[in-house]
Amino acid sequence: MKILRVDDFFLSDDHAFSLFDMHHQMMEDVHGHEFDELVIVRHGSGFHIINDQVQFICQGDFFLVSSCDIHCYESANELSVINILLHRTRNFHFIQNIDILKEGIRQRTLSPKNKRLALNENELEKIIRLAGVVNNKNVTDYDADYFSSTESALLAIISLLYRCATTKEEKTGRVESGKRYLINHLLENYHCAISWQGLCETSGITKRTMFRFIKQTTGYTPEKFQLRYRLLKTQELLRTTDYSIGEIALMCGFTHHARLTEAYKKQFSRTPSQERARVSNSVI
Repeated sequence: MKILRVDDFFLSDDHAFSLFDMHHQMMEDVHGHEFDELVIVRHGSGFHIINDQVQFICQGDFFLVSSCDIHCYESANELSVINILLHRTRNFHFIQNIDILKEGIRQRTLSPKNKRLALNENELEKIIRLAGVVNNKNVTDYDADYFSSTESALLAIISLLYRCATTKEEKTGRVESGKRYLINHLLENYHCAISWQGLCETSGITKRTMFRFIKQTTGYTPEKFQLRYRLLKTQELLRTTDYSIGEIALMCGFTHHARLTEAYKKQFSRTPSQERARVSNSVI
């Protein structure tokens, strides 16, 4: 497994963080790194697989990946992210106690079961502007002015994310709230037959708008998105549990073991049994 090294991503030994604005996130294989990584999705969507657990991510989502985690991205749909790399041991020049904010963000966004409140449009635009402050400081003399400017922008970004991660208030309008509800509903009920008409009534948007939104957001039609997520959840359970393949098939919405095997092999070019054998061999 590839490990991303500090020396390849930090500008100098005096830098406690680095920021990268990735307009097209590269699809790295499963990897780890020597630093913590704060990720903000500025555009597009995809599946983020962290420690073998799958999460769907889209514009406005954010999360913290620690140096203890391994992760990768799957099925990116024009995925654009801001990556903030945070050194584990270096001291900032002007910031103190940032670990408190980092831990608040991590605890709120760590579990796929948490209903994360995404950044709204104004909050995301503010973070993009602050990221620009950091990236536009193209200097070779890393003096007090440089570090005070860049670290001030970083603190403003992390403070905003912390407030968003820990708030319990509804921050979006009716339409945007309905769309977020729609995505959460699809993820929570991936294993069920979904009543699209009932979902339209609950989310407060028309069926045409709903189908168009799902395709624009995920890159898939609703049915294909549900199938893709079912297969990734199957992969997660094969890698992280001892459930039988038949049990996993039913848990993930497949009516029969054979249907799961057929769909899984078509997607991943291996059967569920072969997937589980790969995991067993990697542990030995």
